[in-house]
Amino acid sequence: MSNLNSLILTKKAEKNLSKLQKQFNTYIQKIDELKVRLANDKVQIQQIEHFFQTEIVPLERKHTNKIVDLVYVFDKHYEDPFFKFHEKDKIAHFILEKSVELIEKAGKEELIPIFNKYNDTGTYEEISEEYEKDSAETMKKMMQSFYGLELDKEELNINNPKELQDLFQQKLAEKQANDETQKTINTKTEKQLAKEQKLKEEAKNISKTARSIYTDLVKSFHPDREKDEAERIRKTEIMKQVTAAYEKDDLFELLRLKVSLMNTDVASLTMADEQLKYFNKLLKEQINELEANLWELYNQNPITNNGSNLLKRYGGDAKTMKMKFNKEVNQLKKSIKAIDESLSELRFKENMRHFLKVYQIEEDDFY
Repeated sequence: MSNLNSLILTKKAEKNLSKLQKQFNTYIQKIDELKVRLANDKVQIQQIEHFFQTEIVPLERKHTNKIVDLVYVFDKHYEDPFFKFHEKDKIAHFILEKSVELIEKAGKEELIPIFNKYNDTGTYEEISEEYEKDSAETMKKMMQSFYGLELDKEELNINNPKELQDLFQQKLAEKQANDETQKTINTKTEKQLAKEQKLKEEAKNISKTARSIYTDLVKSFHPDREKDEAERIRKTEIMKQVTAAYEKDDLFELLRLKVSLMNTDVASLTMADEQLKYFNKLLKEQINELEANLWELYNQNPITNNGSNLLKRYGGDAKTMKMKFNKEVNQLKKSIKAIDESLSELRFKENMRHFLKVYQIEEDDFY
């Protein structure tokens, strides 16, 4: 980030930096690295999402539609008396296998009727409903026996696994909070209460530390009383940066702004050990928050139908990212071409019979 060096404390004369000063420098450098990485990764995600939507998604959609066409070719052959019973069993198996995959992973609900046509153990709707009920019952038992969470009569009637999952998280959080509260009430000593009070006072002082820097910047750069139009515009932009940093508890940015805009030496802001201690606590909290933001960026950015994480799937430097995209594009195009060839060949029943000779039915549990 710009002006990083202005925030680094250096030793003066023969006096070495204290432990707190070294810690301050370490935190400042770490925050700078995390901010740069977050900014770069956010840009990369935008690039990945753009390419994914413009290049990959159309090919995936085309690929899916080709498999749908293939299912209908098999459906047409099933009605043909040319095929024997054991061949029709294989045709039905292929249709069921592909249609359930397309319904669940690609959202091709138009195939539900064709799935129902060939499945003799119940309709897709009935199977889904039964699966949800079983999942819900399993989750209820787990909530009650394993975690000791009580459900009232109305909650016991919930059969939607997603709703139950949300309820489970809520109940578990409530139980943990209650357990912790009870534990605290039962075990607090005078020493612990004193420590708790000290932490509260320290939190107030830490808050005042950031606010004092914010107040100094506001006093110097508030645009309301500025008569010169150009200067008012400049100060308005500065105040936007100052306010944004304060609202985000971004001490790094507040310090950077004060040092760069008010010609302040960072050493003068960190002379007192008590002040420096509060700075370090705030900076450490900021590091934790930035690291959490990075974790979220890497682990919670799926936008694909199957929940694929795009940054993990395509991330890397520009060369690596391009290589990964090109590889997937080529694989999709190759697969689409292969399905096209199969569509052309399998429209003829003689070719279908040859295919069925080598097609093997494996044990499946989805229908």
